[in-house]
Amino acid sequence: MLLVLVLIGLNMRPLLTSIGPLLPQLRAASGMSFTVASLLTALPMVAMGGLALAGGWITRHIRERDSVAIGLLMIIIGALLRELAPHSVVLLSSALLGGIGIGVIQVVMPTVIKRQFQRRMPQVMGLWSAALMGGGGLGAALTPWIAGQSEIWHSSLAWWAVPAIIALIGWWPQSRLSPETGQRNAQSAIRIIRNPRAWTLGLYFGVINGGYGSLIAWLPPYYMQLGNSAQFSGTLLALMTVGQTAGALLLPMLARHEDRRRLLLLALALQMIGFLGFILWPAHLSVLWAIACGVGLGGAFPLCLVLALDHAGHPVISGKLVAFMQGIGFIIAGLSPYLSGILRSLSGDFVVDWVFHACCVVGLMLLTLRFVPSRYPQEWAATE
Repeated sequence: MLLVLVLIGLNMRPLLTSIGPLLPQLRAASGMSFTVASLLTALPMVAMGGLALAGGWITRHIRERDSVAIGLLMIIIGALLRELAPHSVVLLSSALLGGIGIGVIQVVMPTVIKRQFQRRMPQVMGLWSAALMGGGGLGAALTPWIAGQSEIWHSSLAWWAVPAIIALIGWWPQSRLSPETGQRNAQSAIRIIRNPRAWTLGLYFGVINGGYGSLIAWLPPYYMQLGNSAQFSGTLLALMTVGQTAGALLLPMLARHEDRRRLLLLALALQMIGFLGFILWPAHLSVLWAIACGVGLGGAFPLCLVLALDHAGHPVISGKLVAFMQGIGFIIAGLSPYLSGILRSLSGDFVVDWVFHACCVVGLMLLTLRFVPSRYPQEWAATE
């Protein structure tokens, strides 16, 4: 089951990261503007957020086994659609469909991990996050190489259906051996939406992941604009995701105290180093800036999940809080690439966007100081 979970995790990001290295060809073939092209990253992230908010309905009406299988099928179909032609409607449809599939899986998977690996849940959650980010790196690094080996360059995007098919083949028989434990209606009694701290966590999670969304969409085009090849630019994005994988594995292992602020501030400081490097010295030490940003983003992702779990002792409440945080957060994060596309169209350069995200990091650092454990909400509203 652990191997199957890693295989599934590897399929959660290539749909997003495979676009950036081929964006010049896609824009030339489809006629998309930078603003419309940004939707190829924005739509899946918004869909992921919407599905997270609908997580309660999904868990009550669809079995976990079926939910993951349906999600993988949507990713497969979304990837295969890209084989047809590099037209904007086809590409946007594939992005939305794949984003829905990813969103369904991300709703269900924390529950699966908690039940299957209760004694090793933090480690397995870190491994899941690392697989998720590592898959993003593979999408960025391998797509331009596959395109170079293929007569039809956009077929490289469709090849990402293959690992999803392998994951589905592994999941279906393995999941039969792990019956669900029913608590489908338990979450309906808790109201998270009324608590201001839930919205604060959603905003926090969203702005952090907004930086990730903009980087996977625009980092390769930024370096191609500076005169680098698609292969180098895709590899740079892959190295950023290698840093994410390392951050997702290492920083949560250091989280031995109830106060998470020091590690979160460290993760944000690394992001700031990366963005400042992209702004001031993009042609020098570009690998260092990419890895620094990656470690910061990768470490912040699971730390945010742990931070939300810290806010409630009851697993039902904490689970719903995490789902709400991810729902609001991914919707905010999905708007980030779109905003970046607008800034690129208006300014003619990506530097304005990196400055914007550096300012966001400063705001996140100030917000981090508010997460004092003694001030966590002690009660959460419940229905009668």
